[in-house]
Amino acid sequence: MASPSPSPPAPVSGRRVPPPCWTPDETLAVARAYTARRLAVGREHLTSADWAAVAAAAPSKTARQCRHKVEKLRRRLRSSRRRPCPLLDAIDLLDGPSPPFFSKSQSRSPSLSPSPPPVISPPSPPSPPASPPRKRRRDDAGYEDGLSDVVGALRAIGEGFLRAEERRMEAARETQRMRMEMALRHLDAQRRLMDAFVGRIVDALE
Repeated sequence: MASPSPSPPAPVSGRRVPPPCWTPDETLAVARAYTARRLAVGREHLTSADWAAVAAAAPSKTARQCRHKVEKLRRRLRSSRRRPCPLLDAIDLLDGPSPPFFSKSQSRSPSLSPSPPPVISPPSPPSPPASPPRKRRRDDAGYEDGLSDVVGALRAIGEGFLRAEERRMEAARETQRMRMEMALRHLDAQRRLMDAFVGRIVDALE
């Protein structure tokens, strides 16, 4: 009896292997390790040994996987159309134009322990500029000139009012004098008329 022929091997799929799954804790740990390592080497390019030190922050990932993850994070952080993400906002991969914090002689330290990033204090608010004394003197002089102009205008108005009041009083006195003269003339005419009338009566009686 013939033995059964062996089954042919299963065809190998041509699909690419999906990338490894990263948890938020692993992503944040690798980003912090990369940043610390960049500071330790003076912001120069990392070597294979440096990437191995970065991969120590994520034991389940290789140095190559950590490098690809960091490059992907850098592309996402540089994109101006990315959506707000708390995880990305907490990552700083030192892509800015800041100068290195270490000299070249200290860049390759044998120790693999990352140095903490420097603490940058926020800039103090600028103090308000003090007004120059010359400008203040000019302002005071202008205020005094304006005040003297107002005083002069009020004085001129008062003097004009006094002159008008004096003319009015003088006109009232002149009117009163004319009335008194007319009254005296009227009385004098009445007296003369009375004297003439009395004289005629006396002449008639004689």
